[in-house]
Amino acid sequence: MPQPAAEYHHEVMRDFYRWELEVFETSRTVPGYLRSVAERFISWWQFYLGPLLTVPLLALPCVIRQRKMRLPLLLCATMAAALAVETWNRPDYFSPAACALYLVLVQGMRHLWHWSSGRRPIGPAVVRTIPVLACAMILLRLTAAVVHVQIEPAWPRGNFERAKVLRQLQQFPGPQLVIVVYGPRHNFFREWVYNSAEIDGAKVLWARDMGNTGNQELLNYFKDRKVWRVNADASPPRLESYGIPAR
Repeated sequence: MPQPAAEYHHEVMRDFYRWELEVFETSRTVPGYLRSVAERFISWWQFYLGPLLTVPLLALPCVIRQRKMRLPLLLCATMAAALAVETWNRPDYFSPAACALYLVLVQGMRHLWHWSSGRRPIGPAVVRTIPVLACAMILLRLTAAVVHVQIEPAWPRGNFERAKVLRQLQQFPGPQLVIVVYGPRHNFFREWVYNSAEIDGAKVLWARDMGNTGNQELLNYFKDRKVWRVNADASPPRLESYGIPAR
């Protein structure tokens, strides 16, 4: 059951809690649960299969009839059933059963090899085409990365803007402290403030802005650090000395 809301000092934390609570409560309804299952099934399919690796599943009826394939099929089904009752889910959570899934796909390709249309065998051509296209897709993605062409959704590719600022900070001498300012329409999924486990010894520290008065305790504690301010929602975000008002 949901616990009473904690007292948060930052609006972005309250927004994140409210979103989590809304998703949890929606998943407890039949329509919400069915929508969630459909969404995670699509995300799993995109992550592990896609159109290309769906082709071997055409031979799934033949694979199911094989006694030696019962264990990998059972592993896949058990993992899917266990994750189906979880509120929070990501495609990589299925990874413990990934080997069993690809074993099923390989066995499906073995059955596809023997397919024919009349007297004309078509299975060998289909099976050979799958790895060729897979390798071509890898080369395409590598080429796109080299020439800096985006061929995939912008999310979840990572926060490149924060990484750029961090790289700049790491080149400065001495320890650094960054006060992060969020705009009123900030997307809480684009979080900037997270630190290494050893906070006091970190080269760069990140903290959310609490106003000049609220920040003072932090500044007093880290008095030996160079203090910066960055507006995370500016385009592009850029470092400014903490003494300059945020824009």
